[in-house]
Amino acid sequence: MRKTLFILFAIVTFQANAQNLFPVKLNNCKTERFCLDCGDVKAGYNENEFLKLQDKLSKELNLQGIKGAVKFQILVDAKGRACVLSHTDQSNNPISLKIIEELNKFKKWTPAVTNGKNEEKSSINLIFVVNENKISGKIERVDIKAFNKSFDKPNSPEIYNKTYEYKNESLKNYKMTVWNSNNSNLPNNMNDNISIDKNGLIWLTVDEGLVTFDGKEFKNAEQNITDKGKFFSYYALATDNANIKWVYGTKNIYSFDNVKWTKYDSADIGIDGAYEIVNNPKTGEVFFCSDEGLTIYKDGKWTNLNKSKLKDLPSNRVTFAKRDSKNRIWIGTFSGTAMIDENNQITNFENINTVLKGKCITSMDEDENGNLFFTLYEFDRKEKGKVNNNEGIAIRYKDGTFKQFTTENSGIPFNHTNCVLYDKAEKVLWISTDRAGLIRYDLKDGWENYHNENSDIPTSYISKMVFDDKGNLYLATRQGLVKIERK
Repeated sequence: MRKTLFILFAIVTFQANAQNLFPVKLNNCKTERFCLDCGDVKAGYNENEFLKLQDKLSKELNLQGIKGAVKFQILVDAKGRACVLSHTDQSNNPISLKIIEELNKFKKWTPAVTNGKNEEKSSINLIFVVNENKISGKIERVDIKAFNKSFDKPNSPEIYNKTYEYKNESLKNYKMTVWNSNNSNLPNNMNDNISIDKNGLIWLTVDEGLVTFDGKEFKNAEQNITDKGKFFSYYALATDNANIKWVYGTKNIYSFDNVKWTKYDSADIGIDGAYEIVNNPKTGEVFFCSDEGLTIYKDGKWTNLNKSKLKDLPSNRVTFAKRDSKNRIWIGTFSGTAMIDENNQITNFENINTVLKGKCITSMDEDENGNLFFTLYEFDRKEKGKVNNNEGIAIRYKDGTFKQFTTENSGIPFNHTNCVLYDKAEKVLWISTDRAGLIRYDLKDGWENYHNENSDIPTSYISKMVFDDKGNLYLATRQGLVKIERK
């Protein structure tokens, strides 16, 4: 009987923290941040050694009567180490599994290079074809312009909560305004980070750029002290108490004092990047969350908190941190959540049976009574490939008790949440998601869900959010900038 390997090339889904191009996502790579087929010199492999790998596969596999193709996304780091990130074979055929095994063992990868420096991580795509009892593989380069264009369209909402009835009775009370590349001079609709400075000027990351918005016009605001080369992007953004803007651009931390840009030497500050930059208004501290721990800037001085100083910190890989009104620092790492209290005693929530166990906090806000609100990321997922994981939001009440809200016990439409903000005027929570749009929770039993199929919000993918000094809510989305104001 003739056997045929059928492969499904599915539509790509782009996600903020894991750019898995293909439908079958593997979990053996550290994928917080990387560039897609980037570099002056792109990532690749030693041709002769790769030919040997193909010969080995052809000899060891039973390819009789099989014909087909599989695509693999490979993550290559600065030292030429690599792993398979995703692929297209949803049947998990033994041939595909063997290719993955050999690609993960292959040692002759070459990293991407930009401006003479190896990219920290870059992904490339390979296609392996089986035909006439032989297997052959090659790189398929990504057309970045076509790739970006493919995302410049709204995603339909994915509502995983099938039991809650969304009446959205408050929707009529809001006016929503959208700025995008069609109705304004916004250069790109893919917006992930947002900050509003002390002058009311909005700062926004736009794909590979940085812009400001005064309510009428978008202006390019990129740093001018580093040659950007062919790939340069901005990943984190915040404004401090002195109205200084802080950004993480490719390989460097920068600040802007409204007159000039400053670039910080990683040898002096201990970091060359950040997952998040968080301003703490009450203390005047700026937190930089990175693979080197929590770096704190205050009054011109830099300090670092890591496992060498805090043995109970779950990991040095800090993704989020913020102080609360009790002067406690809440820290989310990729191995768990911790809290440093006002007496500098640290609590590792991996050692305590609360809803934070197995979770990393990714954003936080607080109400006037001292209740804390967190978005959650489940870092040690038991069901590989599951989309609606055990995440949602958590509330730590002022009495010290916790409660988690998910699609199983509340009106949350989808469990992966990006950002949470407490609205002091309305006493409600606003929660952003990357698949189900915007959530409004009245902290009692009223959950509302706004997205591109029931409101003027242009997409279901919403990243960061911020309030201006008038209480208007701004959303950074993958379809432009959104302003929500009460009528």
